[in-house]
Amino acid sequence: MGEKLSEDDLVTLICAIGATVHGLKRFYSDSEEIDHGASMVLGVLFRRGPSRPSEIAQHTNLDLSTVSRHARFQEDAGRLVKVADPADRRAHRLALTDEGVDHVAEMWRRRIERLAVAVGHWSAEDARTLSQLAERLAGDLGMNTPIEMPDPEAVRALHRAAIAETHPKGA
Repeated sequence: MGEKLSEDDLVTLICAIGATVHGLKRFYSDSEEIDHGASMVLGVLFRRGPSRPSEIAQHTNLDLSTVSRHARFQEDAGRLVKVADPADRRAHRLALTDEGVDHVAEMWRRRIERLAVAVGHWSAEDARTLSQLAERLAGDLGMNTPIEMPDPEAVRALHRAAIAETHPKGA
Protein backbone atom coordinates (compact mmCIF):
# COMPACT_ATOMS: atom_id res chain seq x y z
CA MET A 1 0.00 0.00 0.00
CA GLY A 2 2.71 2.49 0.81
CA GLU A 3 2.65 5.76 2.65
CA LYS A 4 -0.73 7.04 3.92
CA LEU A 5 -1.88 10.44 2.77
CA SER A 6 -1.91 13.17 5.40
CA GLU A 7 -5.06 15.13 6.17
CA ASP A 8 -3.54 18.12 4.33
CA ASP A 9 -2.92 15.91 1.28
CA LEU A 10 -6.54 14.72 1.37
CA VAL A 11 -7.87 18.28 1.72
CA THR A 12 -5.75 19.33 -1.27
CA LEU A 13 -7.09 16.36 -3.26
CA ILE A 14 -10.71 17.12 -2.35
CA CYS A 15 -10.26 20.78 -3.33
CA ALA A 16 -8.60 19.86 -6.63
CA ILE A 17 -11.34 17.37 -7.49
CA GLY A 18 -14.05 19.87 -6.48
CA ALA A 19 -12.50 22.58 -8.65
CA THR A 20 -12.26 20.11 -11.54
CA VAL A 21 -15.91 19.06 -11.21
CA HIS A 22 -17.03 22.70 -11.00
CA GLY A 23 -14.84 23.57 -13.99
CA LEU A 24 -16.21 20.67 -16.04
CA LYS A 25 -19.81 21.69 -15.31
CA ARG A 26 -19.03 25.23 -16.48
CA PHE A 27 -17.03 23.84 -19.39
CA TYR A 28 -20.02 21.72 -20.47
CA SER A 29 -22.71 24.35 -19.93
CA ASP A 30 -20.78 26.93 -21.96
CA SER A 31 -20.95 24.76 -25.07
CA GLU A 32 -24.06 22.62 -24.73
CA GLU A 33 -26.91 25.12 -24.97
CA ILE A 34 -28.92 23.09 -22.43
CA ASP A 35 -28.93 22.59 -18.68
CA HIS A 36 -26.29 20.20 -17.33
CA GLY A 37 -28.99 17.95 -15.85
CA ALA A 38 -30.72 17.72 -19.22
CA SER A 39 -27.44 16.77 -20.87
CA MET A 40 -27.03 14.03 -18.24
CA VAL A 41 -30.49 12.64 -19.07
CA LEU A 42 -29.76 12.65 -22.80
CA GLY A 43 -26.32 11.17 -22.19
CA VAL A 44 -27.72 8.21 -20.24
CA LEU A 45 -30.17 7.49 -23.04
CA PHE A 46 -27.34 7.71 -25.57
CA ARG A 47 -25.13 5.27 -23.67
CA ARG A 48 -27.75 2.87 -22.25
CA GLY A 49 -30.56 2.95 -24.80
CA PRO A 50 -34.25 3.57 -24.13
CA SER A 51 -34.75 3.68 -20.36
CA ARG A 52 -37.37 4.30 -17.72
CA PRO A 53 -37.13 7.66 -15.96
CA SER A 54 -36.40 5.79 -12.71
CA GLU A 55 -33.39 4.09 -14.33
CA ILE A 56 -32.11 7.44 -15.57
CA ALA A 57 -32.51 8.89 -12.07
CA GLN A 58 -30.49 6.00 -10.67
CA HIS A 59 -27.66 6.46 -13.20
CA THR A 60 -27.48 10.25 -12.85
CA ASN A 61 -28.11 10.56 -9.11
CA LEU A 62 -30.86 13.04 -9.98
CA ASP A 63 -34.25 13.00 -8.27
CA LEU A 64 -36.99 11.32 -10.33
CA SER A 65 -38.98 14.57 -10.46
CA THR A 66 -35.89 16.36 -11.83
CA VAL A 67 -35.43 13.69 -14.50
CA SER A 68 -39.12 14.01 -15.42
CA ARG A 69 -38.83 17.80 -15.70
CA HIS A 70 -35.74 17.57 -17.92
CA ALA A 71 -37.40 14.86 -20.01
CA ARG A 72 -40.50 17.00 -20.54
CA PHE A 73 -38.40 19.95 -21.78
CA GLN A 74 -36.35 17.69 -24.05
CA GLU A 75 -39.53 16.08 -25.37
CA ASP A 76 -40.90 19.56 -26.14
CA ALA A 77 -37.60 20.32 -27.93
CA GLY A 78 -38.07 17.19 -30.07
CA ARG A 79 -35.04 15.35 -28.68
CA LEU A 80 -36.85 12.45 -27.02
CA VAL A 81 -40.21 10.69 -26.93
CA LYS A 82 -42.03 8.39 -24.55
CA VAL A 83 -42.22 4.78 -25.72
CA ALA A 84 -43.87 1.67 -24.33
CA ASP A 85 -41.98 -0.51 -21.90
CA PRO A 86 -42.24 -4.09 -23.19
CA ALA A 87 -41.62 -5.42 -19.66
CA ASP A 88 -44.56 -3.45 -18.22
CA ARG A 89 -47.12 -1.88 -20.56
CA ARG A 90 -48.30 0.40 -17.72
CA ALA A 91 -44.86 2.05 -17.60
CA HIS A 92 -42.98 4.01 -20.22
CA ARG A 93 -39.40 4.46 -21.31
CA LEU A 94 -37.75 7.44 -22.91
CA ALA A 95 -36.08 7.15 -26.31
CA LEU A 96 -33.99 9.60 -28.27
CA THR A 97 -35.30 10.93 -31.55
CA ASP A 98 -32.89 11.36 -34.45
CA GLU A 99 -32.58 14.99 -33.36
CA GLY A 100 -31.71 13.83 -29.84
CA VAL A 101 -29.02 11.44 -31.11
CA ASP A 102 -27.57 14.23 -33.26
CA HIS A 103 -27.64 16.62 -30.31
CA VAL A 104 -25.74 14.25 -28.01
CA ALA A 105 -23.20 13.38 -30.72
CA GLU A 106 -22.61 17.11 -31.30
CA MET A 107 -22.37 17.70 -27.55
CA TRP A 108 -19.63 15.08 -27.32
CA ARG A 109 -17.85 16.47 -30.38
CA ARG A 110 -17.77 19.90 -28.72
CA ARG A 111 -16.58 18.45 -25.41
CA ILE A 112 -13.74 16.60 -27.13
CA GLU A 113 -12.79 19.67 -29.14
CA ARG A 114 -12.73 21.92 -26.07
CA LEU A 115 -10.85 19.42 -23.92
CA ALA A 116 -8.25 19.00 -26.67
CA VAL A 117 -7.64 22.75 -26.48
CA ALA A 118 -7.54 22.76 -22.66
CA VAL A 119 -4.92 20.00 -22.44
CA GLY A 120 -3.23 20.74 -25.75
CA HIS A 121 -0.03 21.80 -24.00
CA TRP A 122 0.11 18.55 -21.97
CA SER A 123 2.17 15.56 -23.01
CA ALA A 124 0.16 12.58 -24.23
CA GLU A 125 1.62 10.61 -21.33
CA ASP A 126 0.32 13.14 -18.77
CA ALA A 127 -3.16 13.08 -20.33
CA ARG A 128 -3.25 9.27 -20.33
CA THR A 129 -2.04 9.17 -16.72
CA LEU A 130 -4.81 11.56 -15.65
CA SER A 131 -7.35 9.46 -17.54
CA GLN A 132 -6.20 6.25 -15.84
CA LEU A 133 -6.21 7.85 -12.39
CA ALA A 134 -9.62 9.47 -12.96
CA GLU A 135 -11.08 6.10 -14.05
CA ARG A 136 -9.52 4.46 -11.00
CA LEU A 137 -10.95 7.10 -8.65
CA ALA A 138 -14.39 6.84 -10.28
CA GLY A 139 -14.32 3.08 -9.72
CA ASP A 140 -13.17 3.46 -6.12
CA LEU A 141 -16.09 5.85 -5.58
CA GLY A 142 -18.49 3.26 -7.03
CA MET A 143 -19.07 5.17 -10.26
CA ASN A 144 -18.31 2.49 -12.84
CA THR A 145 -19.33 4.00 -16.15
CA PRO A 146 -18.89 2.73 -19.70
CA ILE A 147 -15.38 3.42 -20.94
CA GLU A 148 -16.35 3.76 -24.60
CA MET A 149 -19.04 5.86 -26.18
CA PRO A 150 -21.30 3.90 -28.53
CA ASP A 151 -21.43 4.59 -32.24
CA PRO A 152 -24.14 7.22 -32.95
CA GLU A 153 -25.60 5.16 -35.81
CA ALA A 154 -25.97 2.10 -33.56
CA VAL A 155 -27.62 4.34 -30.95
CA ARG A 156 -29.93 5.78 -33.60
CA ALA A 157 -31.00 2.29 -34.75
CA LEU A 158 -31.69 1.14 -31.18
CA HIS A 159 -33.88 4.15 -30.39
CA ARG A 160 -35.65 4.04 -33.77
CA ALA A 161 -36.61 0.41 -33.08
CA ALA A 162 -38.10 1.33 -29.69
CA ILE A 163 -40.00 4.23 -31.25
CA ALA A 164 -41.29 2.03 -34.10
CA GLU A 165 -42.71 -0.48 -31.58
CA THR A 166 -44.77 2.25 -29.92
CA HIS A 167 -45.46 4.52 -32.89
CA PRO A 168 -45.69 2.30 -36.00
CA LYS A 169 -45.86 4.22 -39.28
CA GLY A 170 -49.36 4.45 -40.66
CA ALA A 171 -51.00 3.49 -37.36
